[in-house]
Amino acid sequence: MKKTAIFLLLALFVLFSCFGPAASAYSPTGIELHAQTVLLVSMDTGTVLFEKNADQKVYPASLTKLMTAAVAVEQIQDLDQTITVPEYCITLLSGTDSSTANLKDGEQLTVRQLLYCMLVSSANDAANVIADFIGNGKISATVELMNEKAKELGMNGTHYANAHGLHDVEHYTTANDMLKLTQYIMTLPAIMDMCTTTRYTIPKTNRSDERILATSNLMTDRTQTYYYSPVRGIKTGYTDPAGRCLISTASLDGYNYIAIVMGCPPKDESGKAVRYEYADTKALYQWAFGTFEYKQIANENDPVDELPLQYAWDQDYIQAYLESDVSTLIPKEADGSTVIIEPVWAQSSVQAPVQKGDVLGYAKLMYAGEEIGRVNLVAGETVGRSQLIFLAEGAKRILKSLWFQIGAALAVLLIILLIIISAMKSKRKRRAARVRTHRRM
Repeated sequence: MKKTAIFLLLALFVLFSCFGPAASAYSPTGIELHAQTVLLVSMDTGTVLFEKNADQKVYPASLTKLMTAAVAVEQIQDLDQTITVPEYCITLLSGTDSSTANLKDGEQLTVRQLLYCMLVSSANDAANVIADFIGNGKISATVELMNEKAKELGMNGTHYANAHGLHDVEHYTTANDMLKLTQYIMTLPAIMDMCTTTRYTIPKTNRSDERILATSNLMTDRTQTYYYSPVRGIKTGYTDPAGRCLISTASLDGYNYIAIVMGCPPKDESGKAVRYEYADTKALYQWAFGTFEYKQIANENDPVDELPLQYAWDQDYIQAYLESDVSTLIPKEADGSTVIIEPVWAQSSVQAPVQKGDVLGYAKLMYAGEEIGRVNLVAGETVGRSQLIFLAEGAKRILKSLWFQIGAALAVLLIILLIIISAMKSKRKRRAARVRTHRRM
């Protein structure tokens, strides 16, 4: 039941996030953030509560493995089929000092087990093996699929060069793109289950004894000093050029958020190793939990504005209403009246007939000068068309049209020309008649 509730929540987040604004109206107070790029979003409303350099190009490190996993579940129908580890998938990582699951040449594991290796303990060798399997022996073929999926998801600031995330100048993304990828990952229950697992046991294989995988996200590990109980998943990442990165979710007292921090320095000014990705993430969540409250700010039964109406018999305007009641996150001390509703019309006027519920535009929800949400504006009633007015207006438009005026002018000119020609013919006839009369005399 708990997992079902989690996935329902994630589905709601994916739905709401389609309408969220691109910038935040708020700024964390009393905390110091070290990350190069930050994104904090409400999973309940899709509202961006805070962003910093969210469209700036950064290196994703092992956050890459979320895309590798997404492509894997799309391309591999049976996650319990067995894969034999190719030697080159291991030797490719020689000298990189990267995280691995200590896979052996010829070792046999299921796709599911390899995905756990990749997503729980961030194993690069598992990422290579999965990519090799998907690409029929060509990791590069899987990387092409990853880039195609990025385009499909609208990740226009992203390009992949490998399946694991080790540094490559052509391997980059943005925080906003990582949000889009995470939203997609949240629709894949099997992957989300792996991303929120802290311990996973792989039974003995043909080449290795039983191994226990431990999560690389220390915020979700009860045995670690960085543990923060509201946090679940999702993925960590680190290389020297990328810095420390973390995508996570947190839920407390019915409020649910997702935070993305990337480019955190691995050392402080004195050279001491630090884990700013955890400090920044916890500070953001504590700020959100302590600052915001879910409040209703508008009622669907209250008209927002009116729009000029054409072709109706006894009505010149139609009232627009919100498509639904609107509730959103605003600071606890703020009142719903501090949110301003700004209509944005699809057209400057609407033509009858109009059906109740027809979308006329949308309303921007503004707080502190920034957009915090949107909701459709719809017609509040059904209004029929007056055929007499419609035909009269049509005739008026025809009479005022440029082509009609040009045609009318040409017609007048033609009539004048015909009159002139007719007059000239008459004159010639009279002259000819006078000549004949003169000759007879």
